[in-house]
Parts: sequence; structure tokens; C-alpha cells
Amino acid sequence: MESKIEKLLAKLEEFNKQGGQWNISRETGLFLNKLVLSKKPEVIVEIGASNGYSTIWLAEAASRIGAKLITYEFVPEKVRDLVSNLQKAGLIKYVQIIPDDANKRLGELNERIDFVFLDGRKNEYLQQLKLLEPKLRPGAIIVADNAISHKHVLADYLYYVTTEKAYKSELKDISAGLEISEKL
Repeated sequence: MESKIEKLLAKLEEFNKQGGQWNISRETGLFLNKLVLSKKPEVIVEIGASNGYSTIWLAEAASRIGAKLITYEFVPEKVRDLVSNLQKAGLIKYVQIIPDDANKRLGELNERIDFVFLDGRKNEYLQQLKLLEPKLRPGAIIVADNAISHKHVLADYLYYVTTEKAYKSELKDISAGLEISEKL
């Protein structure tokens, strides 16, 4: 990873420690980056970009494999920070930013999706997955953050991906917990 990206990630991590944002952990970012590099998706969807910390990890991997990253963030201040941070990282050209509520806009996607990262409003994960389902390619990977820290809020989502025959799911004890599901 380029040093300017590493320096920006470190700066965002320090901002996060001071209560600036609720970003994913470095461990989660590294895991997502490596997962994208290993699975080589063509189209990645991120819901809940915030100030772009997780987006940078995803976009860095996407830039190396030629993937398209589409990210949703609806809070104007966070969209501003997202754009600024992606520009600083030199990754803005790899990201399509949708500055709106994902629930209103997911139906407009025309792409077939290979990889999803859910990290927006926790009580909407299942609704968002169901909006994306018709667009998921077989073998698509869905990563849901906060599967341990917010398991009570994610109960309907977690029940669905672990009992629905269309998915194979596994909980990873990384940071706040990641539920990794594969579309069969």
C-alpha cells in the first residue's frame, strides 16, 4: 500500500480514537482489503461509507484488481469528508459515490454484484440485502459488520443469512464481528 494511503489511514484512526467517527478497525480494514484481493470481484457495493475509512481499504484493493466500487453515504458532512479523503488517497477515480439513502437507491443498480460490505444503519441490513439479492451473482460475498457488537439489532439479518438455503455464512471474530455470507 502506498505511503500516502497509510499516512491518511493512520490520521483517520487517530481521529477515530478521539471520538471523530465510528469507523471499522484497522484489523477489519485489512481483512476486507485482503478478501477483495483474493476474491477479485468486478463490482463492490459498500453501504455506510462515513468519512471513507472503510472505503479507502476497499478502493485500494479495487484499484489493484480493476474492480468498480459503488458506495452509499447520505449524511452531507460525511459525504464531504468521504470525497476529500478519497482525493487525498488518490483513489477517488475508483469509487462511484451515491450521496443518498441506500434504501432509496439500491433498486437503481444495473450491475451484477460480486461483493457487498454492510456497515450502515444496523437495523436495515436485512432490508438492504433483500434489495440487492436479485443483483447478486452466484458466489457473491456479503460482509456484515458489527455481527457480534450489535447482534441483538442484527438478529433478523443473522437469522436470515444463517438459515436461508441461498447462503453459506460464517461468523468471524474480528473486531466488532463480521458475518461473512456467500450467495450459493
